[in-house]
Amino acid sequence: METENKKLILYTLLILGVLLSLGFLGYYFGFLGAIYKVIMPQAFSRFNIVILSVIFGIAAFFSPCAFTVLPAYVSNYLTKEEVKKPPFSKLLKLGSLAALGIILVNMIIGIAIAILGSATPFSKDPRTDIPLILGIRVAAGFFIAILGVMTLMHKSFNIGFIQNLVSKKNLSKSVFFYGIIYNAAALGCTGPIMLGLILYAYASGSFIVAFTSFVVFSLTMGLLMILVTVLTGLFKSIIIKKMVVATPFITKIAGIIMILVGLAIALLTLEGNKWFVRIFFPFLS
Repeated sequence: METENKKLILYTLLILGVLLSLGFLGYYFGFLGAIYKVIMPQAFSRFNIVILSVIFGIAAFFSPCAFTVLPAYVSNYLTKEEVKKPPFSKLLKLGSLAALGIILVNMIIGIAIAILGSATPFSKDPRTDIPLILGIRVAAGFFIAILGVMTLMHKSFNIGFIQNLVSKKNLSKSVFFYGIIYNAAALGCTGPIMLGLILYAYASGSFIVAFTSFVVFSLTMGLLMILVTVLTGLFKSIIIKKMVVATPFITKIAGIIMILVGLAIALLTLEGNKWFVRIFFPFLS
């Protein structure tokens, strides 16, 4: 039993390590790469608008406001899949639903940009985000932490609407809702990136060009969420196959991770994003 527990810890850490490595590499090469090589030198004209939309989609998905939520999403998903190995088609379906959650938030941001234009409330510096965006991030952080507590206590919400969204018995709605949380928590970073892309598209083309860039941007973020979901499901199936006792252990680890991530997001935002910016936005320090 002790040997099994050691292997279980190893496999679980392997999952988190691989996905966190993916998040860090995406942040370093995707987000910072776009900032230093495309946005800061204003090198938009080097790229076709479609390619630029893909680059900005990668940057938005792996922006620090977003990828810090990645461990919580992975942990939440790991606790809500049945013990048997999920078919690849189901993993694609779940990933697509999570992607739809991301795209829904992007549509709301896109509408806000279309209505407000240059007066949009999205700031390039998270320290100057308006109260509404800060409030959304704080709420998302505390909600993730509450999910972690409920996971550890093996409890579910008694509020019908929320229970229906995050219930273990309704995994499809759960991942869709988490896709919304993932992107909602990223508003401070996603908004300015999308704003820059759409305004550039408008300046260099037409409504069709701007709309196309928005679609490609959103689909890029969605495809990355599908990739993360599929990888998580495949890794979990390996753990379950190797260890019958995996589920209770994963549930505990997942709950702890969700609590830590949620509190970090909420408290760093309440603190004014100073440490958050110092760590993840070196070009603003």
